[in-house]
Amino acid sequence: MAGIVITYVTSVGWWLFPALPVGVLLVLWGRTRVTVNEGGVTVSAAGLPIRRFRPDRIVSARSGYARLADLGGFGYRVMPGRHALSLRPGDALWLGLSNGREFVVTVDDAETAARLISELPGRH
Repeated sequence: MAGIVITYVTSVGWWLFPALPVGVLLVLWGRTRVTVNEGGVTVSAAGLPIRRFRPDRIVSARSGYARLADLGGFGYRVMPGRHALSLRPGDALWLGLSNGREFVVTVDDAETAARLISELPGRH
């Protein structure tokens, strides 16, 4: 049996090995949460804060559909002018920041988050 696995891995699917840790990370990061309070916006994954934005750094907040092509794929992505945390296409929170960049996170009920952010005191 081990010979069959080794033969398969070396001949066809050696590149599949990275899929296992990526899959584990996706499961762990599968619990993306956006918290909005008077201190600003916190984006967390697996219970760990990933990004925090003070209210004075947020210029705009809106909800909208995000395709993976818009975000550069799954996971935490860094692109010119945009950072994104995405585990799926769909409902997303789009934040316009005071430095001219965007931060996008796919999250359920992004519309409520955008509304709450627009009501934060201390925003630009």
